[in-house]
Amino acid sequence: MLVAIVAVVCAIQTSQAQSAAPHFEVASVRINTSNERVRFRVRSIPDTGRLTLTGMLVQEVIQSAYGLQSFELVTNGSPILKQRIDVVAKAATPASVAQMQQMLRPLLEERFKLAVHRETREMDALLLVRVNTARLGPKIRPTGLSCTGVGTTNLFAIDPQAEPNAKDRCGVMPTDGPGRIVANGIDMRALAGELGPSQGRPVVDKTGLEGRYDIDFTYTPEPFSAAALQRRGTTAPPNVDPNGPPLATALVDQLGLKLEGKRAPIEVVVIDRIEALIAD
Repeated sequence: MLVAIVAVVCAIQTSQAQSAAPHFEVASVRINTSNERVRFRVRSIPDTGRLTLTGMLVQEVIQSAYGLQSFELVTNGSPILKQRIDVVAKAATPASVAQMQQMLRPLLEERFKLAVHRETREMDALLLVRVNTARLGPKIRPTGLSCTGVGTTNLFAIDPQAEPNAKDRCGVMPTDGPGRIVANGIDMRALAGELGPSQGRPVVDKTGLEGRYDIDFTYTPEPFSAAALQRRGTTAPPNVDPNGPPLATALVDQLGLKLEGKRAPIEVVVIDRIEALIAD
């Protein structure tokens, strides 16, 4: 009898905690079966609490919901993770992009029966640190913009509501080729997320820099360096200088930052269960 009472109490407490967590008031989630390419896969309007995701992989949505780089999500190999979905959701009140990202968690739990846990794993990582704590490089400066429309992961790190060529546009900008990162009003975690995929391992922000920054720096990706191109007998793509600085040099000279390789404890999110989408 006592065990049954405890179980009921725990269930009530869990239900209350879930209902108290920020969540969307209404939401539609559907499988996207088209191959149509869209300009923006994420559209967010903080003033109305409206979020639209188009053609995003379920795995990408999970990463965004928990603010993860790809290396920080441990999957279970389910083919559901590779499905593309469309999401149209609205919060009851205005919400920042970061808040709407977190609201995806209960939505995933409801529609995909997603269950996860966190744990810490030792892995090879790169720590993003300052070269000199007294100053930064010439290509980074504190932003003068209010960038509440920018979220915490790569896919959410751009404000699609601003005009494409507007000077006050927030987030990571599209560029005319690889080897350049231009961004307004992003934090260091977002910069680390931009660097991570090209490095093949997690990049962890250890700069100690708070707030948001405007960044514009250029480097030559290793596959397009003069030596690599000569080995392959190919030429560099347009707008890439094969004789330009490698990433490590550009980070130091232009941003006053560097990457330090180290075995480090990295908190990861492990997927325990995911089921087929429960249709609207």
